Amino acid sequence: MIIMKKIFFFICVVCVFVACKDDHSDVRPGLWTAQDMIETFPGDTVLVTGQVSNYIGLSSVSIDCDAWNIHQTYSLDGKHAKVYDFNYRLPVPADAQFDQVLRITVTDTEGTENKKTIPLVFLPDTGAPEDLSDMVWQVAVDFDPVTGSAVYPLAIPVSDSRGLKQATLSIASLDYTETIALNGKNDVIRKDLVLPSVGNYDMQIIIENVSGNKTEVWHQFVVMLAEEEDPISDYTLMWVVNASENAEDYLDGYYSPMSRKDAYQYEGKIYADHDGYQLYIVPTKTMDGDIFGSSPYVSSKLMNKRDYVVPVTVPTAGYYGIWIDIQAHTYSLWALDTSASYTGSLTFSGCGFNDFGDWGTPGTEMTRNGFRYTQTVNQNGAYAGTRQYYAARVSDWGYILRYWSDPVYGCGWWEDTAGGGGSVGSYTSDYDGPVEVTFDTAILWGTVKKVNN
Repeated sequence: MIIMKKIFFFICVVCVFVACKDDHSDVRPGLWTAQDMIETFPGDTVLVTGQVSNYIGLSSVSIDCDAWNIHQTYSLDGKHAKVYDFNYRLPVPADAQFDQVLRITVTDTEGTENKKTIPLVFLPDTGAPEDLSDMVWQVAVDFDPVTGSAVYPLAIPVSDSRGLKQATLSIASLDYTETIALNGKNDVIRKDLVLPSVGNYDMQIIIENVSGNKTEVWHQFVVMLAEEEDPISDYTLMWVVNASENAEDYLDGYYSPMSRKDAYQYEGKIYADHDGYQLYIVPTKTMDGDIFGSSPYVSSKLMNKRDYVVPVTVPTAGYYGIWIDIQAHTYSLWALDTSASYTGSLTFSGCGFNDFGDWGTPGTEMTRNGFRYTQTVNQNGAYAGTRQYYAARVSDWGYILRYWSDPVYGCGWWEDTAGGGGSVGSYTSDYDGPVEVTFDTAILWGTVKKVNN
């Protein structure tokens, strides 16, 4: 009887074991991938990510593409009984043919498999090569009378996300065309350009990538005899002046400050009141010393040869930032963002002139008049016909035209040009006529100009 019970118990255990095994014998391992389709191109590398899982243990994960000779297997040896994450960097051959599939297979410890195929689709190249150089449109090249030519060492860094193929250089006036091979995603177009005589040479550069996409670049090389320059210094600060007007017509504000940013480098703000506005730059508040403008041959070249340079031209009216490097002979202009409103107080007073009566805060005045406000101020009372002391006060501006007074010497302006060396002066004048006072809240500057009736 006891033997029969033991046999019955053994049979039950076996049945339960077999039943449990049979309940899961057809359950395949879980397989998930982040990509259901891969869009790529020859030479690319794609990160293929996914996750596999199983309750009894995992044996392996394999990634295959016969056409691309891709065969990658992760041997798991049953160590990952629940979840395994894989990340595979798929190298796309340079000569890859598309409309293929990537097969991913997961196998558990009992040999049960789960498979997934991911289409491999060609991603067309719509991007053009990029010119990474900071070359200006117009480039000055010195003519060497000894060799009878000018040589410019062209070096233009270029890049492309797929790969570069070539650059074609052409100068029509010289009947010159040359193709330079490029390689990789980043390269440099290098060529010593030999220009035979003084003159202007327009050069076209066409940069092509491996997909046939092209970028066109133009440069003009201005060949001339070497330009002479007067001595320069690393000045404390510099000043922008209106080339079409005269300093003698202003009591103050004609010289607009530029702050020193680094050795030989300065930055300021200007208002060009008309298209074609012209300016000079000076290191001191006088037009009798050094004066900086552009080369008469190369408009982008900043120089200071007196009676040789011409004014820098601002093509379009508006507010601009201006940056110069007098040692490198370069300058740049950019449009200023004038969207921020100014909220300080703004008044004019003192020393023989009427107050601006109906002036409110800039928030009021600039609503009526824009960023600039101009008013003519006449002489007043006992000061009429005498030597004048002119004054203005612009509260809360931080660095421009602050009112000051002295019980003995009268009143004047304090120009604290952003800590750049501004000074206090009396600004007395024998001029006894009215003046036109202009404040500009966009660039925090103002002028006092004589009114000649």
